[in-house]
Amino acid sequence: MLINIAIATEPVSMSSMPTKIKLSDIEVRYLTERLKKHEHMCDYDAKNTITELEHYYTVLKNRDGVYEPSAMVDRAWHHHILHTKMYNMFSRQHFGMELLHHVPFWSGNERENVGELSNGKKEFDFIDTYETVVSIFGSQKV
Repeated sequence: MLINIAIATEPVSMSSMPTKIKLSDIEVRYLTERLKKHEHMCDYDAKNTITELEHYYTVLKNRDGVYEPSAMVDRAWHHHILHTKMYNMFSRQHFGMELLHHVPFWSGNERENVGELSNGKKEFDFIDTYETVVSIFGSQKV
């Protein structure tokens, strides 16, 4: 059996570590209830979707560009936005702005969105978002 061990010769800079977004307990309770009631999720699926929403927010916080959420993350994000006071506080705390804007993709704003794509593609690709999440959290935690 051959085992490779990599030893870092330079310390990891804390400034290179991504800022991970963690929703508050009240946000998790609110979103769990909404996802179970309105998206017909079991508790397990709701919790996993909320974790993926946190991962998505982490990507937005730490990477430039436009990233497409999965369908379930998008639904969770919509439910988060619906509680405007909570979402406003979240946006201020984690992004330093009144609202982290959600701009859905539709034919009427195609030119605006395509101009923002950092990957040179003409459409959004959830795989790009997933690969970015894996690069931040590692494949074992996604």
